[in-house]
Amino acid sequence: MSSTVSRPLAKVTKLDEVNSKKVEVVMGISGCGKTTIGQGVAHLAAIPFLDGDDFHPRENVLKMSRGLALDDDDRWPWLAAIVEYVKQSHREHFVLACSALKQEYRSFLTQSLDCQFHYLHISRQVAIDRMTNRKGHFMKPDLVDSQLDTLEVTPDLHQIDGAMSQEQITEAIIQKMK
Repeated sequence: MSSTVSRPLAKVTKLDEVNSKKVEVVMGISGCGKTTIGQGVAHLAAIPFLDGDDFHPRENVLKMSRGLALDDDDRWPWLAAIVEYVKQSHREHFVLACSALKQEYRSFLTQSLDCQFHYLHISRQVAIDRMTNRKGHFMKPDLVDSQLDTLEVTPDLHQIDGAMSQEQITEAIIQKMK
């Protein structure tokens, strides 16, 4: 018997629940500004902000704190927790900061949620510099390469230069939401 965790299927109880919750996903590798930008977008749009990091099980946080990259088996329960939280909420629209690195992770989110993905693109060096200067976060700068290796950029992503100012990035996302 394999110890591999299979990809969870999102639970749908009624057909009208499918894709009824709208989620603006601010995505990219660690250090790209997902949380900062996501909070700004949520504030301007007057909708709730969710930080994907808050949904990681303790084991994932400990693993990353030790400088170990997450694998698919680590990520599926995390993504399922995000979907379940959004589906159970009385709110209809959210901004979510979430790496969403692989296409199959994004597809999983869109099984049950109406997601628009806003990809903040930054260089490897910018990510390392930002993470080195970031205090109190469990993600280590030496994990940037594993995130870049995992990242799958697809044509459907709303790509944004993550080196632009916070105001410019936030405005680009707000405009795309309209």
